[in-house]
Amino acid sequence: MTASRVDLTIEVRSGDGSNTEFYQNDPKLLARALRVLVTPRLFTQPFLVLASEHNVSTIPCRTIDLILARTAAPVQLAWPAELLDVSELCEPGLDNEPEESETDFSGPMHTPAPVTTSHLEIQTLGAWTVALTVQAVAQATVHDERQLLMHFFDLPVLPFRLQGSGVGFINPSRISRVTVHPAFNAPSEALPADLLRSSPPFQRGVRL
Repeated sequence: MTASRVDLTIEVRSGDGSNTEFYQNDPKLLARALRVLVTPRLFTQPFLVLASEHNVSTIPCRTIDLILARTAAPVQLAWPAELLDVSELCEPGLDNEPEESETDFSGPMHTPAPVTTSHLEIQTLGAWTVALTVQAVAQATVHDERQLLMHFFDLPVLPFRLQGSGVGFINPSRISRVTVHPAFNAPSEALPADLLRSSPPFQRGVRL
């Protein structure tokens, strides 16, 4: 019985709303492409260069909102500090209440640490919307909880697992809004208002 061939489709979603696709099915080149994608320098470099024997494409990283890498090949992601797992929500939206859990991430000799689970909706400057489930180390104080949310804007890259197979990478410098559910203790200067809707520019609705 012949094993199914693993391939890779890379979608580069830009700030102007365009979606450019690249493809690779050579196992060695596919593995090299994934190594390039998982680096924390993905969006901090000036350009993203994608090359094949047919053509070379150069894209300024400052224009990229997010990248989706769809593949059945295994990908090992390195999570930013305090984050344990980030995955795409199968049903985008913030209505379902996330479940709290305890996870032992410190080793067999340690007491399981409390983990908070949140639903995030992230919108980029190019009107791309991503719904995520985020598991993080429970914060000890209200201040720490607020700082963790603000931390998303300072990351060099925000990786996440796709629902089907593959991984995604959000460019934090291109995030225009982060909405979290359930709500945390907001600062006193926060405007008291509930999110009703978010319309993309010129009613151009684009979603994963």
